Amino acid sequence: MEMNPAMSDILKFSITLISIINPLGALPVFLGYTKHHKNLNKTNVINTCSVAVGVTILVSLVCGQALLNFFGISVASFTIGGGLLLFTIAFSMISGHQSTTKINSEEIKSLDFEREIAIIPLAIPLLSGPGAISTSIIHAKNFTTPTHWIGGLVVVILISLIIKITLSYAEKIGEKLGQIGLNVMTRIMGLILLSMSIEMIAFGIKEILPALKGSL
Repeated sequence: MEMNPAMSDILKFSITLISIINPLGALPVFLGYTKHHKNLNKTNVINTCSVAVGVTILVSLVCGQALLNFFGISVASFTIGGGLLLFTIAFSMISGHQSTTKINSEEIKSLDFEREIAIIPLAIPLLSGPGAISTSIIHAKNFTTPTHWIGGLVVVILISLIIKITLSYAEKIGEKLGQIGLNVMTRIMGLILLSMSIEMIAFGIKEILPALKGSL
């Protein structure tokens, strides 16, 4: 049975977004903060972080196209740029290196306060970084029906809940999976993301160069 086009778009959006956000990949940073800052209120950090991620993605979905229009950037150009960005993130995930497009060591060392830690760097840019934002803007182009927007909202809420649950059980998950398990999960998500980034780049090129549509 063929899937409804709207549901197909929502499924692609959700898979791409969860692969980019990769809540498991945030566990080492979160555990590092809780280890070195014993007085942190973990519940406040987790709640603030999950809400901040949801708001960031939702704003990108709703207002992203207007921002592109304001700066005179075509969706095709942004798709290619976003695809290249996702490619670098995916390659870093597969190779086992932390991508500096999400967060670098200087950003990690520069913040100490509870609310700042929850929003920056955990929510932005570690979880909802440039990759998640660009993906939301790109997929919003296909959101043309109420089903799209309702489904997109549900996806954002679910991802926020997944982040909340993952961080709430960070210590237990870390103990169960171990560093090897976390690395394997990160590489699997990186491979999925790499494939999707290539499709995004190919789509953007075809849109910019209509002559290639028949040959790609």
